[in-house]
Amino acid sequence: MLRWRRVEISGGALLMLAALYYLDGQGVLPLALLACALHEAGHWLAIRALGGRITALRLTCVGAEMRLSARYPLGYAGQCIAALAGPCANLAAAWAAARTGTEWGYCFAGLNLALGAFNLLPAAQLDGGRVLWCALALLAGRARADRFVPALSAALAAGLVCGALTLVWQGRGNLSLLLTALWLLAAPAAGNMRMERLG
Repeated sequence: MLRWRRVEISGGALLMLAALYYLDGQGVLPLALLACALHEAGHWLAIRALGGRITALRLTCVGAEMRLSARYPLGYAGQCIAALAGPCANLAAAWAAARTGTEWGYCFAGLNLALGAFNLLPAAQLDGGRVLWCALALLAGRARADRFVPALSAALAAGLVCGALTLVWQGRGNLSLLLTALWLLAAPAAGNMRMERLG
């Protein structure tokens, strides 16, 4: 693991970046990394604007994880705004890139749209799940939110696994969809819901 001030980069992240660089014959990786950076910048700007503090940023093979200071907590509304800020940054970048009318712009717009839309899924590990948890915690209490959102996340991931396996069986398989679905199914949801993680 590499560490520099408050930033940590796991070995898995370095290995994944090396593999993606090796497999990237179209030169899309820099654009994808820029889309990811804009997503995290959206979270960071919202957290700072709402008075929160980030104590650490950890880059792993499945994304970025921001740890927030317990001394500067965000309420449910603040958590929702901070969670939605990442996908909103991607949507804004997609709109701006598409207006260029260039091949590069359309590619960057597509990457941003895919990243923003994926993060809005109501899975516990994603921004959409965090927003759903905050809304349920506000309306029905934390205990119900803690039960419902992980169950919904598991059902969503199981559905994606079934869909990905069906596509593989039909010969139209997409390995990235299957790996993403398996990650959503296996990744722990505990801790994500209370803004200990954001990304």
